[in-house]
Amino acid sequence: MSHKIVLIGAGSANFGLGVMGDLLKSQVFAGSTICLHDINAEALARTEAFGRRHIEAHNLPHKLEATTDRKSALQGADFCIISIEVGNRFELWEQDWHIPQQYGIRQVYGENGGPGGLFHSLRIIPPILDI
Repeated sequence: MSHKIVLIGAGSANFGLGVMGDLLKSQVFAGSTICLHDINAEALARTEAFGRRHIEAHNLPHKLEATTDRKSALQGADFCIISIEVGNRFELWEQDWHIPQQYGIRQVYGENGGPGGLFHSLRIIPPILDI
């Protein structure tokens, strides 16, 4: 059964290439449409080009779409996988980690828990709700 799977934030080298690669390897999603979305057209084009080369080189049955228009990307989607960040990711993660430390609070890792996780959530929940 084919599906439409939307990757929001697909221009990210880690997320976009990693998740797309996993989907292309999966027999469960063979023949599915993978729709890449990002607000950064240049980064999106890089991910799309890699995906098209991989599909062609391995003769895969998947379809690949790419768009900067979120509404058209989500039209008819069966699944939506989101990986977005607000602001300067590395600078904000640094703050999420060090500010709690200044008050003697040890946490697991950046956005994964503790006060840093709360800071990250408060930044990221509004745009995710918008999606």
